[in-house]
Amino acid sequence: MKKLLFTVSFAIIVISNMAAQGISEAGLLGAGLQGTSLNYGISAKYNLTEIHTAQLVIGGANYGFGTSALTLTGRYLYNFYESGNVRPYAGGQLGYWSVKFDLGQFGKDKYTALAYGVFGGVEYAFNGLDQLGFSAEIGYGGGSFGSGLPSFTGITVGAGIHYYFNL
Repeated sequence: MKKLLFTVSFAIIVISNMAAQGISEAGLLGAGLQGTSLNYGISAKYNLTEIHTAQLVIGGANYGFGTSALTLTGRYLYNFYESGNVRPYAGGQLGYWSVKFDLGQFGKDKYTALAYGVFGGVEYAFNGLDQLGFSAEIGYGGGSFGSGLPSFTGITVGAGIHYYFNL
């Protein structure tokens, strides 16, 4: 019991010392979840400067019946300014998406797509929880799984939540 109490206390001290003072500072790493109407997954955001942010979203799902998907999406965010706890941004994304189908006796199929998008949104941090950012965005994106298959384009909406660490 003493070991568990010590471990939990140590973790709280380390995390509280790593907590950022806000979501816009250069050198912050945000870890969390990001989703849009086209893809979703775990996410890492890194503030290169107060204006430029790089983000990686890795998603995957097993839909049952031999169907699974994997998405790898790189995103760039241009942060306009932080006013209080609100940070508006615009950005672009490029991703690789793969879908596999196991059709049983009819064989297996795999489709891949290069996806793209542009978007704008806002990230918000509550008072007292300055290191926790909630984001909402709207954009336009699309891609194609190749010849003979339908392409996809349209309006996208998304949301995310990230906890920022000061490295």
